[in-house]
Amino acid sequence: MFGWKINDYDIKLELAKCSNGTVYMARNASNQYVALKKYHLEKASKEDAEQIRDDVLAMRQFSHPNLHTFFTAFVNESDLWVTTPLMCFGSCRDTIKNCFNTGFPEILIALIMRDVLAGIEYLHRRGYIHRSIRGSHILLNQTKAVLTGFRDCTSFLSHGGRVTALHQLPPHSARSLNWLAPEVLEQNLIGYTEKSDIYSLGITCCELANGIEPFADSQPTFMFTEKIRGNVPTLLDRTTCPAVDEIIDILATTNKTNSSLAAATQQIYLQRLFTDEFHQFTEICMEKKPTNRWAAFKLLSHTFFKQCRHASILDVTQRYGMQITDYEQLRDNSLHINTKLNDIKITDNADRACDTWSWEF
Repeated sequence: MFGWKINDYDIKLELAKCSNGTVYMARNASNQYVALKKYHLEKASKEDAEQIRDDVLAMRQFSHPNLHTFFTAFVNESDLWVTTPLMCFGSCRDTIKNCFNTGFPEILIALIMRDVLAGIEYLHRRGYIHRSIRGSHILLNQTKAVLTGFRDCTSFLSHGGRVTALHQLPPHSARSLNWLAPEVLEQNLIGYTEKSDIYSLGITCCELANGIEPFADSQPTFMFTEKIRGNVPTLLDRTTCPAVDEIIDILATTNKTNSSLAAATQQIYLQRLFTDEFHQFTEICMEKKPTNRWAAFKLLSHTFFKQCRHASILDVTQRYGMQITDYEQLRDNSLHINTKLNDIKITDNADRACDTWSWEF
């Protein structure tokens, strides 16, 4: 069903640029639509190559419906191609940009968090910690949410035993600093455990609810200080919404800094009211002391998820007008040209490789 050659796939559209590669939408020989991730191994540094290896190996060893997996992987010339399920709505960060600029409705967040928590509980039960939970690492389709981004995932099992805590920062943590727990950032002798994933989950709840990256307007040192003090983002509704001036500061990194737009955004926040259960859920997740945070299996029983009993992601997405595009009508005819340009090697007049030129990737 899933071929081992690039000619077995009809590549139709570029979906996204991501770490060390490009993701395409493609159709296989069985007319099934998949996502194809292309890695340029020839251009990858040793560190990048190790990251690609770790990401693929992690997906290979996990088997859970709420953890992203892959169907097959193969090499074509100097490129590694990984075939994965196509998640039609992309990441939660993409969906915020495309459909919910001021955040998801609470029911959709509850459905997403229930799925993500199930995947996290599976990881923790097997002795793994994700260490990079955030909106861009949660993929969404009509029926479920899945957790991806396993490049920083690691095990507590070492040399035949289990370590009680980790101490080092995740190797690729630069993009995830705003979501990391205070004990991870402190890097002290106590270290951190899988409870740091729960903290990141709480920050992600605020990201999805508010439509804004947490601490987006803050310097890293300020963000670190705030977390050490126990100050965290909050769900923005009529009970917590700040003044317009503060809204402008919050929106500073989203290029929405004019006062009229900030006022309009504030009005949207003031017109909604999140449940007490949702507020409590995020507060439990973002407790400063890891011991005060609930474990993943306990969080799954929180009353916040009662609203999921008679709802589904399909129902909610349809209610809010999120439609699936007809894949048959999609095709970027310039893709084959771009692929050739990516592989061009520019030389100077002396027929030597010109190091000052490169194609964007």
